[in-house]
Amino acid sequence: MEIEVAPESVSGPDSAPAPPSAGAGHALDVTLLRTSCLLIEYGGLRILTDPFFHRTMRGLPIFRPPGIPLERVGRIDIVVASHLHRDHFDLQAVRQLAHPQMVLVGCPGTAAFCAGAGLPRIVEIAPWQETTVGDVRLTATPADHTGPPPAEVNVVIRLGPWRIFFGGDARYSEAFTEIGERLGPIDVALLPIGGTRIFGQRTTMDPADAVRACADLRPRWAVPIHEGGEWLPVPPASWHPGRFHHFVTAMQRSGQSSVAVAVEPGETARFVSGDADSGVTHMRWLR
Repeated sequence: MEIEVAPESVSGPDSAPAPPSAGAGHALDVTLLRTSCLLIEYGGLRILTDPFFHRTMRGLPIFRPPGIPLERVGRIDIVVASHLHRDHFDLQAVRQLAHPQMVLVGCPGTAAFCAGAGLPRIVEIAPWQETTVGDVRLTATPADHTGPPPAEVNVVIRLGPWRIFFGGDARYSEAFTEIGERLGPIDVALLPIGGTRIFGQRTTMDPADAVRACADLRPRWAVPIHEGGEWLPVPPASWHPGRFHHFVTAMQRSGQSSVAVAVEPGETARFVSGDADSGVTHMRWLR
């Protein structure tokens, strides 16, 4: 197993790369499996975020199966792990997907968590560190979720002409302002909206928080992820009230230019952007 720790990024307000200009014909496909597990495809390259294929969550039944069964996911080039909680990192599934060229890019502590799993290459990135895998550039950003250390991260993925923000399981914080300043504007923002509360403490953004995050990130499109209701809530220990339609409605009322795009598990949003043509198409994943 090859383990790397990425160097700190030099990107900042004075040195941020120019915003991307996605050209016509450069389609980006984003498929929701469930929670924050998404398949991102561009030009034949395939990225899987926060893999989660378990049938239970801490002993609770899961109502929503993955939109793509694990055995049909196919070859994955990069796995991104925002943190290592059970509903965001399924080591058994990652082992099943592994092949010699696959790279796991994760938060600090990922290598130790995966020790003995036989994964070929693991790169750890802490906030404001970045790494390059082939032509893909991944920058970790701060993420407030539950703590404690090691740091949980969100990730900005630069893939061809596209700049994608992956929000993992974060709650809203002032970090979004800095992320927008250093790495924005964003083409597609993938934002959790479940509004999880654990014994009354917010651990994940709710729809209103995600709207605030959009104001900071200025995405062209915003995709809600990590919807509540995927497994049984146990109030007051846990509660997950946010739903995709709540976010869509809140965005429409916000007056922001960002467009909310909700996809159900197994559904793909195809984004196309350019001077001649721009928009989003919904498709069912049928492969």
